[in-house]
Amino acid sequence: MERRQFKRFSVQGNVEGNIILKADIEIIDISLNGMLFLITKRLNTNSRCRVNLNIGDARVGLDGSVIRSNLRESRQIQSDFQPVYEVAVNFVRLSDKRKSDLQKIIDYLKKCSDSTDY
Repeated sequence: MERRQFKRFSVQGNVEGNIILKADIEIIDISLNGMLFLITKRLNTNSRCRVNLNIGDARVGLDGSVIRSNLRESRQIQSDFQPVYEVAVNFVRLSDKRKSDLQKIIDYLKKCSDSTDY
């Protein structure tokens, strides 16, 4: 049984984002309440982070609280291996404007995802 307040959906395609520590993230899923992403930097549970989403002309900065951070795999980059962490974040202090901007991004991603379903 799903316990989330807002339904999450899988993200298809290339969606970029970053965190204040300037690490690139790979978004797995997103909702108005939070997101799940991959990152090569370790984030501590209960720490705060800021995620800046840039999708087309849409941009929104979101403050979040890390609720889970687990080592998922290691990836080879050139001759070195880097850890990849799966991080779950709940968004905090979302203003109506940011919530509206995030909803526009989610709607856009849904539309893109629907057009790639076969």
